[in-house]
Amino acid sequence: MAHVGVPESERNRRQKLLLDLDLRADLQGAGRYDRVSETIDYAAVCAEVKKLAEGKPFHLVEAVAESAAERILERFDAVEVRVRVRKFSVPGTESVGVEIVRARKRGT
Repeated sequence: MAHVGVPESERNRRQKLLLDLDLRADLQGAGRYDRVSETIDYAAVCAEVKKLAEGKPFHLVEAVAESAAERILERFDAVEVRVRVRKFSVPGTESVGVEIVRARKRGT
């Protein structure tokens, strides 16, 4: 649930957002040795993105997607992230949304 929308009247109420997150990382050790310590803590990723989405109002779902991608790349060991954000409040549609792909900058 997040405050997102261009008109203030839309931002003033919490709305359901659906975020799909695909992370790319070197998971060979996790797969080979079955060690949690060698993978990304998906629960922590989800908690971080939820905290971000609920933390401040956004005008655009694009801004939610960019903020989520930036946070994931800063705080987790992913080299690339795909973020899809859908919102369900646009009349005449099941949902509207965006999808972005962002990669870690070289050397970071």
